Amino acid sequence: MEGGERVSLDDSELRLLSQDLGLVPDGIIPKVRGVVRKGALNVKNAMQRDFRASSSFRHAARSVDFEEISSGAFGRTNIAAEIGPNKARANTAGLAGFAYFGGSLGGGGTVRDPAEALADEAPNFEKYLLDVLEGLI
Repeated sequence: MEGGERVSLDDSELRLLSQDLGLVPDGIIPKVRGVVRKGALNVKNAMQRDFRASSSFRHAARSVDFEEISSGAFGRTNIAAEIGPNKARANTAGLAGFAYFGGSLGGGGTVRDPAEALADEAPNFEKYLLDVLEGLI
């Protein structure tokens, strides 16, 4: 997401779990990827709804997207998603910081912080991820 705001989630417990699991069967990776994609889609949709609810920033909703970021080496696969306004997708993405946090001279700050959309999705994400991993524990 070029130039967009980034939101992160504390995944330290999930990282510890992944270390405990060691190498997992290959069939698990696509299932985990599906959980990450669905969670990212849900957060993206919530962020778009938040923009659309704003009389001043509704047009910025079309700039919100997500990108899956996967990497792996030495038998480990990392799956993540980056969610937020994307300048490459719509020129209104630059307004996101102002919409979320306001300007130094006032104004803006009328769209819900994206961390709240992420926090709303966290229980669902954890539930579905644990469902996928249930057979391994």
